[in-house]
Amino acid sequence: MKVELENAGGRVFHATSVSEGMGMARCVVLYRQRPIIAERTIEPGEVEGELERFSRALIQTAEQLQEIAQRVKEVLGSDGASIFESHQFVLEDQVFLDEVSRMIQENHLPADLAAQKVSHKYIRSFESIPDEYFRQRVADIKDVTTRLVDNLTGWSQHDSFSQLSEPSILVATDLTPSQTVQMNRQMIAGIVTEQGGVTSHVGILARSLKIPAVAGMQRATEIFRTGQELLVDGYRGIVILSPTQEDTSHYTRQMEQERELEHLLELDAAKPVVTLDGRKITLTANLSQPAEAEHALAAGANGVGLFRTEFFFFNRGTLPTEEEQYEEYLRVATCMGDRPVVIRTLDLGGDKKTSILEFPPEENPFLGYRAIRYCLQNTGIFKTQLRALLRASASARNIKIMYPMISGIEEFAEAQAILQECKTELEKEGKPYNTKIEVGVMIEIPSAVLCAGELARKSDFFSIGTNDLIQYTLAVDRMNPIINYLYQPTHPAIIRLISSTVEGARHGNEYGGIPVGVCGEMAGEIELAPLLIGLGVDELSISVPNMMKVRRVIQRVYFSDCHRLACQALQMGDSARIMKLSSDFVRAAAPELFVDRLSRL
Repeated sequence: MKVELENAGGRVFHATSVSEGMGMARCVVLYRQRPIIAERTIEPGEVEGELERFSRALIQTAEQLQEIAQRVKEVLGSDGASIFESHQFVLEDQVFLDEVSRMIQENHLPADLAAQKVSHKYIRSFESIPDEYFRQRVADIKDVTTRLVDNLTGWSQHDSFSQLSEPSILVATDLTPSQTVQMNRQMIAGIVTEQGGVTSHVGILARSLKIPAVAGMQRATEIFRTGQELLVDGYRGIVILSPTQEDTSHYTRQMEQERELEHLLELDAAKPVVTLDGRKITLTANLSQPAEAEHALAAGANGVGLFRTEFFFFNRGTLPTEEEQYEEYLRVATCMGDRPVVIRTLDLGGDKKTSILEFPPEENPFLGYRAIRYCLQNTGIFKTQLRALLRASASARNIKIMYPMISGIEEFAEAQAILQECKTELEKEGKPYNTKIEVGVMIEIPSAVLCAGELARKSDFFSIGTNDLIQYTLAVDRMNPIINYLYQPTHPAIIRLISSTVEGARHGNEYGGIPVGVCGEMAGEIELAPLLIGLGVDELSISVPNMMKVRRVIQRVYFSDCHRLACQALQMGDSARIMKLSSDFVRAAAPELFVDRLSRL
């Protein structure tokens, strides 16, 4: 793929958009490298001193993180500060601490070298996980352990961006979360990094601070030089070096339009999510961490449609206890008030594996030992989670349980039997729970679609996980760059499977059907939202950054038109035609949401 395109004026570079917005300014390139810690050993008599030095550095690092968290709270509120909870977990990880101490005691390594070696081991472990979200958690480990090693060596980097006298574009290999939150927002016009991604903390914080940012631009620190004029387009993931007058005028107009749009979207947030002819749609949020709940509320979410619980099992050396899980589930549910909170049971395996659990080697892990299959064979871990969920539901009656990767009625029945065991245990122990707690099925395997009628008679709701449904239906690994062009959300088979799921949900239940939501990435695509609504979907669960634009689309369409759109799509046999049909529909309804590309690109 080309990184750079030539135009009549400035040079155009493509990257990954991680925070929307546009910024123009001179750039500051941050590239100072830390000194290499030499391989060396210590004398036996120095061991106690090095252990003590390691202990002091841990305390110093913890104090620095607490100070940063307080600073973040002042700028972003408690939601932003909660991002740094995972940093504290690294310092409290007993496996990490014990391994550093062992290398000092047994291998006679100095504390700085031992800490660096162990942190590199942890980082490599996380980077090997194919799932993008969990690979981005590497930023937590890098940020904390780098700070720890710096405190051991006495090295510090002069953060030139902290003393900027005018707004600037920051260019760096990467920015740690602690660096990002200490920025003076008024002096940062944009961010360009070589590493990171949409789900990285830098991306999350940049969006919270409303700083335009792009990531994944190869060799950015080599290509750009401090003082050069840059234009960062966080909508399309574009960086222009030495923008022309035409570029400047064009983007100035677009920035004015975006400011106007942002104001309109904020006004929409107070309005109900209803189509022009009165069809109510539930708009909920996908969460991966408890700290994201407040952010979802601020964006106007009607609840949580998917709360991923895998975070409990990463970046730690022991299994999470029932009490730990209970507290976090209750925390999220309480934060959301009386809004529904759908909590998905453990979905490990496949591309999400953790060192604290054993997974056998598999030739094709995506078709193997994962999600509900793992839980049904490891009932101790499964019951711990279910008990925590049930206990939390006693106080937070908005909690719902959802099982992932259900292939048919037998797996659902087996999971329900284990849930009943947990209910019986809690009753014997005198511990309350919501006896009417709702339990749903995540529809992400074609066989589940074909059994939708039977599943609807036993469950309380469906949520379609389009990411895996597309992957399993089309036999396409979307992470494989060779064939990911075949990963088509608007493939006719996918549209028909969604329609079949809705049909099964409507007629499979004697009480008039069960609600159907979509929690995959399709739900957050503004060009596909009306198509999903027209197919009969009741709820769209999406990432928080997409919330306001999807809401605006829904508020500006008629359900009757969405239904006609869906009927047309169901008759088509071509992915591109369906995509164009849906895109044209949305562009006509809400043209202000689309920023036209520069003609020269």
